[in-house]
Amino acid sequence: MRDGITRRDFLNGVAIAIAGGVAGIELAAAGTPAAAGTSAAAGAAASGAAADPNYPPNRSGLRGSHAGSFEAAHRLRDGGHFDLAGVAVSEHYDLIVVGAGISGLAAAHFYAQRRPGARILLLDTNDDFGGHAKRNEFDVDGRTLIGYGGTQSIDGPKHKWSAVASALLRDLGIDVQRLGRDFDQIFYERWNLRRATFFKQETFGTDRIVRQDFSRWGVNSWSDWTEQPDDPAAYRAYLERSPLNARARAQLHEMCFSDRDVLAGKSIAERTALLDRISGREFLRTYWDADDDVLKYLQTRTRSLWVVGIDALSASDTLHLPGFKAQRAALRAEADEPYVYHFPDGNASITRLLVRRLVPDAARGSTMDDVVRARFDYGQLDRPEHAVRVRLLSTAVEVRNAGGGVEVGYVTGGRTYRVAARDCVLACYHAMMPYLAPEIPPPQRAAMHANVRAPLVYATLAVRNWHPWKKLGAAFIDNPGGTFDASLDFPVSVAGYGFSADPSQPICVHLEHMPVAPNQGLDMRAQFRVGRTRLYTATFADFEREIRDELGRMLGAYGFDFDRDVAAITVNRWPHGYAYTPTPLYDDPEEQKRRVDLARQRVGRIAIANSDSGWDAYTHVAIDEAHRAVMELLAAQ
Repeated sequence: MRDGITRRDFLNGVAIAIAGGVAGIELAAAGTPAAAGTSAAAGAAASGAAADPNYPPNRSGLRGSHAGSFEAAHRLRDGGHFDLAGVAVSEHYDLIVVGAGISGLAAAHFYAQRRPGARILLLDTNDDFGGHAKRNEFDVDGRTLIGYGGTQSIDGPKHKWSAVASALLRDLGIDVQRLGRDFDQIFYERWNLRRATFFKQETFGTDRIVRQDFSRWGVNSWSDWTEQPDDPAAYRAYLERSPLNARARAQLHEMCFSDRDVLAGKSIAERTALLDRISGREFLRTYWDADDDVLKYLQTRTRSLWVVGIDALSASDTLHLPGFKAQRAALRAEADEPYVYHFPDGNASITRLLVRRLVPDAARGSTMDDVVRARFDYGQLDRPEHAVRVRLLSTAVEVRNAGGGVEVGYVTGGRTYRVAARDCVLACYHAMMPYLAPEIPPPQRAAMHANVRAPLVYATLAVRNWHPWKKLGAAFIDNPGGTFDASLDFPVSVAGYGFSADPSQPICVHLEHMPVAPNQGLDMRAQFRVGRTRLYTATFADFEREIRDELGRMLGAYGFDFDRDVAAITVNRWPHGYAYTPTPLYDDPEEQKRRVDLARQRVGRIAIANSDSGWDAYTHVAIDEAHRAVMELLAAQ
């Protein structure tokens, strides 16, 4: 058996360990090398996982916040100095944008709309544009696979998206409803694939995978909350096949189907106040006397949305879980829109459309369809004849008001440069802005530092077939006691790109990991900081070992062989992932409102954007904040 899939790995790391009944990527002493014997020669695996490894979307291995993208920023954060005193301004622009993610690109777009012909420079520390809207591309046995490595979908376009953000989509030629129709919502139902739960031995005492025969892929919604089953008999049968103890099985069934109201007699105001001030875990323990097996089973049910588990969220943020049926009814919790507005590469297609609009020579085509297969010419992104330039692998290290405009110092290739502009938009992380712009007042700095981003990992696997998933009868595997949830790709076919038609064809498999520290008395921000440290220390070999182990234990009995079936792995590591979203468990609403307003105040000709400014990790928030920042600058001219 081959030991792994070889990819370049730039960080020293540590082996994966399971301790204290909690599965995850744990860290040994700093500087400890990864265990020998992993990630050896198997990467020759196949037919070339990447047709052109110099093309950023093709690059596999450890991606996301990749080596070379964060070291200069960390040096600045840690008190390091970049000598810009003798560096003369070498270029002049109308606008400089720090960050070429969704918000930065949208800011450039809005500015160019209102100042036709404006010269704009975008600086980004990564080797690809798009920020968390990351595209993963593979060539498997002659077939191109496209996956997402970050922000996934256009979420809630009817109710969540503002007029400004919706207009941007239309301006880029995105027909959201057409995109929803490209999503085959009953594809997996036709193949009789549902969800399954993997009960991992380290948490539940045995390895067991149980198909959720009660689950259905809804015709009108891709959301399939296993926490709200509608078939009591099927749910009971599922629980009986699980390794949960008898008391836990009985409690879960009652929590899902009984009308018992543990807060009977309380008004809506009283319920809201109570649910805001107690964690979901403590609510279940206090008001339901929940068994430990119930708490272990439900602990991670919130991590896909919030990153943390039910121990670090208010009960009002966990209303979709078992045990909250009566509270949902009392508070009239609304259902979400269908989660089906999805390009094959997630919202990376939005950033590609923006870049093609800003730098027309970067790619051919003009529609939402042809952008999916378009190959971008990265050599066109930063050319002097273009009005808009995107400069990658360039980390801003100083931003200051000067001479009625703004000067920006940045580092690339080990050398420092200084550029100037009339206006500047900071569309990078809030946490870095105080280090970049010394003029930001201390109260505003404190407000910015309160936005502690959530760490997460999206791993994308290119596999040669999905026969094991068909044999299991599941397209999604919950892993409440382990490291990675796993799922087959969204069934989306856009003109020129077809989804995997049957189990014999290659497909992307997506894994999610949230490296937090549950049930240790830590609040959300503290858990995020712990997880970030883990991610920066872990290596690709660490992730690969855990992926190999868990997928083998999930699917091995159904014919899965890692070395035979996996052609490539891209680990999209995001130590600074989702923007912090307040929870009433830790954040006073009035204080939070003051913090939001303070953190995004303009500083001279420097405006503040990014989803951090809206304190929510959504694409439409990033767009809205970009528009606000640009309007502030233009109004002040």
